[in-house]
Amino acid sequence: MRNSVEIGKIIKSRRAAMNLKQTDFADRLGIHKSTVSKYEKGIRKIPMEDIGKMADVLGISIEDLLLEKHTITEVPVKQIPVVSKVSAGMPIYSEQNIVDYIYLPADEVRPGKEVFGLIVSGDSMNKEFKENDIVIIEKDSIVENGEMGVVMVNGYNATLKQIKYVNDSIVLMPQSDNPEHDPQIYNNQDEVCIIGKVIGMHRKF
Repeated sequence: MRNSVEIGKIIKSRRAAMNLKQTDFADRLGIHKSTVSKYEKGIRKIPMEDIGKMADVLGISIEDLLLEKHTITEVPVKQIPVVSKVSAGMPIYSEQNIVDYIYLPADEVRPGKEVFGLIVSGDSMNKEFKENDIVIIEKDSIVENGEMGVVMVNGYNATLKQIKYVNDSIVLMPQSDNPEHDPQIYNNQDEVCIIGKVIGMHRKF
């Protein structure tokens, strides 16, 4: 088990690698900047609740912070925006639409591809994702039959669904325990725009 000074050094190093200012880090943890400073200097013992929050924000496991047997290798990370919805007529990355940022290992983002996070709302996909999970979307990428993607239909807010192609129709399939959610079928008379495909998921604990 690492001592407080060693844990503080890891936290500071990881935070710096992510270009996170101490103030921004504190805001995301819901604690005061001075508390973060004391944690990083090892002069205050960190409660397990804050250990869990820090590990989540820093993208490492609790074991990586606490246990000496793990060797942490610094990896390049990429900051991606998180939005609450994708709306017709509003740029995805507009200031009022971005609600947070998360960090992914840079090698998980394909060169030349735009990636953003979308907060899951509702229970139409609860077999795969919980409400408030963040799905990682690769923008403007082809969604193959049976894959999950974000789709905008007839100018309405985009929806997250499994996508199936049947003859000349596109079927948006819910993955839900709620029987009220039915498949949605659209044809060439509908304006269907695939925003991007799901390539991952981020869950905050």
